[in-house]
Amino acid sequence: MSSPINVFPVNYPGPPNNNLTRCYPAVHGNLTDVNTLVTALETNRYFGTDKFIFYNYSIPEQVNKVLLQYEREGIVEMRNWRLPFPPEEIHYLGQMASMHDCVFSQLGVAKYVLLADVDEIVVPKNNVSLVDLADRLLNTKDPRSQKKYGALMFQNTFFSLYENETKYMFSEKKIAKKFRMKAFLHTNRSRINGQNYRSKLLVKPEAVDLIHVHIMEKFLPDWAMYVVSPEVALLHHYREKYDSQSLAPWSQDFTFIKHSSSLIPNIKKRLLNLQSNLGIKI
Repeated sequence: MSSPINVFPVNYPGPPNNNLTRCYPAVHGNLTDVNTLVTALETNRYFGTDKFIFYNYSIPEQVNKVLLQYEREGIVEMRNWRLPFPPEEIHYLGQMASMHDCVFSQLGVAKYVLLADVDEIVVPKNNVSLVDLADRLLNTKDPRSQKKYGALMFQNTFFSLYENETKYMFSEKKIAKKFRMKAFLHTNRSRINGQNYRSKLLVKPEAVDLIHVHIMEKFLPDWAMYVVSPEVALLHHYREKYDSQSLAPWSQDFTFIKHSSSLIPNIKKRLLNLQSNLGIKI
């Protein structure tokens, strides 16, 4: 019967600001290799990621400088990640909490969200853009349930960085060796693991109810999973040490090297800029 004392505006989001946001788990002292980090960032930008979110638990100084430079350019967002109890009392520095925080924060902000580690690269076989790939695959329905697809699952394979470098020759190989771009120098991979086993997901944020590290625990109603064929795209997991889950048969895979002429000059340029402007050791 009277004028309202308080007004709470409801703003409906317009088109997303980002096409693809990539979420990383909490970063701590295990991430020390600047060259590997820059290779990962520039590679994922090439494949369509336009925003990276890092959760800072205890990032080493050199890595922190690199990430702050990317943040100044609007490419990276750093979020402080402090746990209210000892880290050994929760799984992997609260990975489940940071994953959900990241995904739900992208509602109305990003069209898609990819959850994976720094040592993992989703490599499309034909498309260069993961956004184009997601647009094509997720713009369909599950023929059995008629539910809309709300996520892509990429199957995993391991690449061994602890073995000898590939004998495969490509024009930028000397540069890759000089700047320690390891992903280009190792082509021996394990068998492709089946779905749900060490897989990683690209999701529509609006489809997620409960997500796990390698699977979708629960979709919101009327959404379903699309399992991407390894012939379309594959999750390359680069391992510094032997992993007992790296199983035979092993084979040579040169898919990633096909992008070397486009990627390696960009990575080199970025590393040299970080060295000259910030004194980063490369």
